[in-house]
Amino acid sequence: MSLDSTTVNFLTDYGLALHRHGLAAHNLESVMTNVANALNVKIDVFSTPTLLLLSLESEEGERLQVAKRLRPGDVNLDRLSLLDELGDSLIEDGLNVEAAYSRLSAINRKKANYPAWLKTVSYGIVALAVAIIFSASPIELLASVIGGLIVGFISNYLSKAFNIDRSLEFILAFIISLFTYTCAHLAAYFHLSTEFNSNLVNISSLIYLIPGVSLTIAMAELATENLVSGTARLMGAVMVLLKLVFGLIMGIFVGQLFFTNSVIELNLKPEYPFSILATAILIASIAFTFLLEARFRDIKWIMLSSFFGFGIFKICSFYLSNPFAPTFIAALIVGLAGSLYARYLKHPAITILLPGITLLVPGSMGLKGLTLVLEDNTVLGLNLLIRVFFTGMAIVAGLLLANILIPPKRSL
Repeated sequence: MSLDSTTVNFLTDYGLALHRHGLAAHNLESVMTNVANALNVKIDVFSTPTLLLLSLESEEGERLQVAKRLRPGDVNLDRLSLLDELGDSLIEDGLNVEAAYSRLSAINRKKANYPAWLKTVSYGIVALAVAIIFSASPIELLASVIGGLIVGFISNYLSKAFNIDRSLEFILAFIISLFTYTCAHLAAYFHLSTEFNSNLVNISSLIYLIPGVSLTIAMAELATENLVSGTARLMGAVMVLLKLVFGLIMGIFVGQLFFTNSVIELNLKPEYPFSILATAILIASIAFTFLLEARFRDIKWIMLSSFFGFGIFKICSFYLSNPFAPTFIAALIVGLAGSLYARYLKHPAITILLPGITLLVPGSMGLKGLTLVLEDNTVLGLNLLIRVFFTGMAIVAGLLLANILIPPKRSL
């Protein structure tokens, strides 16, 4: 088959769509190879968070290279599912390239599944769930929900209107830090509470912006020898963390200009009963469905994945003293579930994997570690940062072992 314009355009746009919707380098390269083989085209793929390079060669030896400079993509589970189904139609059903290109164009034109207001509310729900996991007091729960709603409102309504995408993390961290600093002093002034952990509220409010998933994907790319993409994604995640940390520090600095009393910080309190934790995880999984643009029909699988991922982690934490073993076991179980889901239901495993590991990823530890380093508490900060990388590797090892034990037979 020659490299006609329709085939080249389809493969290019298909790769761009996969990249745009947040697929990791090793998965993207595998998908593109399978689809190109179905079109009798030899392909070499080089993907990084900001670059997609395709080298195409037909059976007759005709060659063409395509390079595209891109911005890092955001995960969209619905689009990835549609792209996966399109790939299956090409590989298994022999769909011709013209019809495939028409379907791809329709996928690219498809509107978002959920309105912006629902995603905004979802930020608040996730913040509430994380605050419950961190055993927040009632006033901290309220502050976390409000902080999450602020993050969601600015992210969904103001970021594009004011063109602040590149500095969004810094601006949001600054606003949330100033907000929580103010809440702490108002709570003390009006005797609403003698306890207020502003760090807990900061992390809960900003949790969806903390690049824990990006850190884990970066570790997976490095583990699968996608060294350039993994290193670039890792440094991108570190820069996001630095933006958040500097925003938090500047918010505290501005807060100190208006308030002279120190903010009360307490150690974590006793955990909520497991029934409350389980409820928090279930409502968070519903919010993840909206934020990740998953299909609503997949909500039951997302809820099960989130619940079992975090539930297994908590149960293992009671019986295992090793700090990384519970994370490894939970990631292994989620990975096995994802492989079975992909193998028997023929849907992308990422639909199960991403919600299942989202609450396991070490993003909050990374944020706290960098904050401690900048506050001259270097030893404790570096200790937390080291734990971030080992926790990320525990997740990656669990997922890789799951793929060995039960190969999903799919690339997504």
